[in-house]
Amino acid sequence: MFIKFGNWILRYRQIIFPILHAGLFLPSSTIFPWEWSFLIGGALIIAGVLIRSITIGLEYVIKGNSQRKIYATIHVPNGIYSLCRNPMYLGNLLLLLGFGIFANSMFFVLIIFPVFLLLYLAIIKAEENMLLEKYGEEYKKYKSEVSMLLPDLSLIDTAFKGFHFNWKWALKKEYNSWFLYFSVIDVLLFCNGQIGSANTIISAAIIITLYGLLKFLEKMQFLN
Repeated sequence: MFIKFGNWILRYRQIIFPILHAGLFLPSSTIFPWEWSFLIGGALIIAGVLIRSITIGLEYVIKGNSQRKIYATIHVPNGIYSLCRNPMYLGNLLLLLGFGIFANSMFFVLIIFPVFLLLYLAIIKAEENMLLEKYGEEYKKYKSEVSMLLPDLSLIDTAFKGFHFNWKWALKKEYNSWFLYFSVIDVLLFCNGQIGSANTIISAAIIITLYGLLKFLEKMQFLN
């Protein structure tokens, strides 16, 4: 049932996830003084962005949403995938927790984030069921040796040897997400009274300009 639930979530996550993300902007009790929520939330957001970018830039496992269904084309249990089995989802969860803390929203951190965690666990189980069917004992062995989400940092010195980071590929794949992240940060700073409307508009103009520049560079095939 959990695997079926994961497949259902993957199919409808483009509807479900935005609704849950809206919880960032709902009135809520605070968690920390503003300075602490800014530092802790910001650090988690940066960590999530870095993990996602590294994972994308060092293409190991191609898996995701093909016509809203689980699929995978290769399975290479090395590099960042030797530290944990689902680094992209780890990055996503760090981002979600980071934004919840940055928004200083007790409601998001205590209610919405656990819901996201449950949904991601269901998606992971659905994907792993497919990978077990596809790769059998090879993936079963990998699964027994590598953690689902918590990275084994003792292997970090050797995990990336022999791999090349394609920063253009990471930039091309992630700049739409970065535009969203910075836009949400700008709105949260305004909603929490940390910046005024003038600075919010200036920040938004800078974000949009940078986004347009990256869009232009992609169109000119500079990011290929």
